[in-house]
Amino acid sequence: MRKVAKRWSALSGLAILLTSLGAVQAQDSGDSPIPAVGEGVDSQLLWSTPGPSNFPTIESSDIMGHTGVAFTGMFHYYRNSVGADVDEWNSDGPTGRTVHTWAVENAFVADFLWAFGLFDLLQIGVTLPVVLNQSGDGGEKLLHQVQDSQTGTAEWYDETEAQLSSSALKDLRFNIKARLLGGKAPMPDRRDFGLALDLGVSLPTGSEMAFAGDRGVVFFPTAIVDFHRCKFSAAANLGARLRLKKSSFVYSEVGHQGVVGLGATGHLLDRRLLLSAEGQGVMELDGFRFAMEFRGAVGFVADKSQAITVWVSAGSSAGSDDLYGAPEIRMLASVVYAPGQKEPIHNN
Repeated sequence: MRKVAKRWSALSGLAILLTSLGAVQAQDSGDSPIPAVGEGVDSQLLWSTPGPSNFPTIESSDIMGHTGVAFTGMFHYYRNSVGADVDEWNSDGPTGRTVHTWAVENAFVADFLWAFGLFDLLQIGVTLPVVLNQSGDGGEKLLHQVQDSQTGTAEWYDETEAQLSSSALKDLRFNIKARLLGGKAPMPDRRDFGLALDLGVSLPTGSEMAFAGDRGVVFFPTAIVDFHRCKFSAAANLGARLRLKKSSFVYSEVGHQGVVGLGATGHLLDRRLLLSAEGQGVMELDGFRFAMEFRGAVGFVADKSQAITVWVSAGSSAGSDDLYGAPEIRMLASVVYAPGQKEPIHNN
C-alpha cells in the first residue's frame, strides 16, 4: 500500500501541475486572425487511447506488461459534427435570412495507436489520427459572418483558403498510464477492481483550418476505475481537456472541457464474443455546454490467446448545438493487437 500511495501522490502532483498550467495559459483566447471561421476547432470529440481494454474506446486500467507492445487500427465514419446557423449573404449584402452550414458534413478518419509497457507498472502511448477523407462547407459560408461582426476586411482569408481540405493530418497525442491498483493478476480474467491514472498531451501538428486539430497544446489527464471478472467488465473514466489556447467557431468558444466515459461489456461464447455499450460526455466548462454520445458495439476475439480483438460499433450524439465535434451518427471499426493480457482460451 505504501508503494501505491507514493505512486498516487507523485502522479496526482503532476496532474495538479498540468491542470494549473492549463488554467493559467488557456485564458489567452488568442490571436487567431479569423476566429469565427473555426481555426483550431477539432471536428472529433472522441479521442481514442492505445493499449489493451475490454471496451472499444473507453479506457480500462489494463496496461501492457514489461516490454510488451500493442497496436490498434481504428476507423471512424461520422456525419454532421460541426455546424451552425449563419446569416445568408449575396452580392448585395445580407439577405435577412438565416441558413445552416455544415463546416464538416462527412468525415472518414483513421487512428493508429501504439502502446509500450514498462516494468509492469507504466504504459507509454502514441496516437496518430489522420483524416482520410472529409467533405463540407469549411469556412466559406462564414467569411461574411466574420466580416460583419468585426468591421475590417484587410486581413481576411479569401474563399480558397477557407475551403475544407479533403484530407489532413490531425494532432499527435502522447500519454503515460500508470496502474495504481489491481496489478497484474495471476489469472487476468479474475482481477476484480482496478485503478489507473492516464496523463496525456496533444500537440498541434494537425491542420487547424481543416477542423483537424487544436490551436495549441492540450493536456488531458484521466482517472480510470474498472471491474473485470470472467464474463463481465465495467469501467468509468473521468478526465479533462485543458487547452493552452482557445478556439472559436462563429460565436462560440472551445476551451477547457470535462470528459466522462462509461462502458460495460459482456464476454460470451467462451469469451470469443463481446457485447458492449458505451457512453461519453463532454462539457465545455466555460458556459456549461455539453454533448453525450452513446454507442453499441460487438467484438470478436480472433485467436485462442485473445491477443487480437475486432470491434464494430455505431452510435449517435445529443446535446448542445454549439458544442462542436459531436456527430449525428458515428460508425466505427477497429482491430486491436495486445498480446499477453488475457487468460488463454482452451477448447473443451
